[in-house]
Amino acid sequence: MFKFVENNKVVIQVILGLVALTFVGFGVSSYSSVAEDPYLVKVGSTKIALRDIDRELDGQPVDAAARQRALEGLIQRSLILNETGKTGLQVAPMQLQQAIAAIPAFQDNGQFSLDKYKAFLDRRQMTGPQFEERIGRDLLVQNQMEPFTAGQISSHAVAERIGQLLGETRSVSATVLAAPAFASQVKLDDATVAAYYKANSDKFKAPEAVKLSYVVLSQAQLAQNVSVSDDELHKFYQQHQAEFGQEQRRASHILLAVPQNAQPADVAKIKAQADAILKQVRANPASFADVARARSQDPGSAAKGGDLGFFPRGAMVKAFNDVVFQMKPGQISEVVRSEFGFHIIKLEAIQVPDFNAVKDQVAQQLKLQKAGNLFRAQSDTLTEVAYQQGDSLKGVQDALKLVPQQSGWLARAPSGNDPILSNPKVLDAAFGNDVLVKKHNSEPVDLGNNTLVVVRVTDHQPAHQLKLDEVRDAIKMQLIATDGAKLAVAKGQAMLADLKAGKPAATQWTQPRDLSRQQGLGLPVADLQAIFAANTAKLPAYAGIKRASGEYVIYRVEAVKPAPALTPEQRAQLSGLLDNMNTNAQVAGYLQSLRARYPLTGGKQQLNSQSQDE
Repeated sequence: MFKFVENNKVVIQVILGLVALTFVGFGVSSYSSVAEDPYLVKVGSTKIALRDIDRELDGQPVDAAARQRALEGLIQRSLILNETGKTGLQVAPMQLQQAIAAIPAFQDNGQFSLDKYKAFLDRRQMTGPQFEERIGRDLLVQNQMEPFTAGQISSHAVAERIGQLLGETRSVSATVLAAPAFASQVKLDDATVAAYYKANSDKFKAPEAVKLSYVVLSQAQLAQNVSVSDDELHKFYQQHQAEFGQEQRRASHILLAVPQNAQPADVAKIKAQADAILKQVRANPASFADVARARSQDPGSAAKGGDLGFFPRGAMVKAFNDVVFQMKPGQISEVVRSEFGFHIIKLEAIQVPDFNAVKDQVAQQLKLQKAGNLFRAQSDTLTEVAYQQGDSLKGVQDALKLVPQQSGWLARAPSGNDPILSNPKVLDAAFGNDVLVKKHNSEPVDLGNNTLVVVRVTDHQPAHQLKLDEVRDAIKMQLIATDGAKLAVAKGQAMLADLKAGKPAATQWTQPRDLSRQQGLGLPVADLQAIFAANTAKLPAYAGIKRASGEYVIYRVEAVKPAPALTPEQRAQLSGLLDNMNTNAQVAGYLQSLRARYPLTGGKQQLNSQSQDE
């Protein structure tokens, strides 16, 4: 099952650094030869350094999860190689030679190509012995693992039983007992509330909080008061037309295709035919569509008279694009050569965005541009006045006509949806020593998008214990929810016991739904497990489950439909799945035993720090 020569596709991906050996996540190719500190981890006597992680991930997207997977792969690989060293397992030179020769990337017409092999080594800046050593290690790993990965055979009876379980369908209805329905039955008194408050006092502490006065300076706000004339709008639109929608052109063409392997004489013959067609359509431009239908070899447009519709700049191949965007409507081009063949192009129309359709967008963009200079000037004023008159925001208000706004109580931890008052930068400034303790204005806080905020603290409240009266209602709601859930569960369990005993229960059931272990229709896994664990020897059968939300759900199984007989394909698929499960279990157990035999020791390097090679 894990034979090197028979799995060349995987092997070539491995040696090109594209994927790991996927079966158990062994590492690939480059293997640490460092013997000096620092290192990342030591497996037995083998050290793995950050450079090994980098080589492992060469050419792949890198993030923390990818680096962790690469490290785990190298650890597993090292465990196996430590064991092969102890047992003396070796790769025969003939096996290594055959393995490399069988790699498709090194073959030409099914035969090993020394030139392709050398070219590969040159691209990877690797010597032959280095590459052979890496492939030899791969072979050692698979040879060591072959007893665990080959010859797994599952029982047909087990496959049949699993098929029956997976394919069985149960018709199920439900009734839900929710905590709110029992709220009126919850008995609460002041003593119970007080006892809960005392036992959970840590839950009822108010964090340190401040109230703020603040001003906002933004380019977007300044732009709202900027005026622009129609002449300015038209001029700006002409200068930035590409920003408000691309010009598109409609063209028709006649294509005479040129095969990629065409001989020069054949190309010349096709070019002569194109020249003749060009002469014909220029003599009678109105015939262009008819000639395109008869002569064009473009299957996508010939039937439409060569019409390609509207397209933006860059949508066509470069040779075609360069010509068509220099033409005037009605003009027929010279013969144009592209990678597809010879084109004769007729420009039908030019379409540009309508100014009135984008006028508001143009005005907004121009106003923002004009407001940019004003924003930069006022930013300097804001910084200067907020610092020089740091005991209030009045100086800022007078200088820039910015009206201070007031906040409610704000804690250090961001909360709410206000883009300013929930911004971590604003809160860091508000709780900073200069603003909170010295009572100064903050420096302008840059929120991005050319928006600045200056804050000052108007009130401060240290962290403190909330009084019982402040949280009494919240405690009551909590107790009602908790005790209501207990009552719902107790009632549900009693109902379930009665139903299982054959006693009637006054409740409403949902419409039955057909469920299987494969098609749970969105039910939680625990619910499905309870439904399919119910004994259906006598129907209806019942199952109950308590959900984390406090609900208690009773399910009624009304009918059971056995699984259809497995097809040969399904039986083979299940057997293969069981084989893989057995293999994975054996491999996992073997690797676990190796971890006990070859302990892992952490080094000085950190996984997500920079490599020593960088």
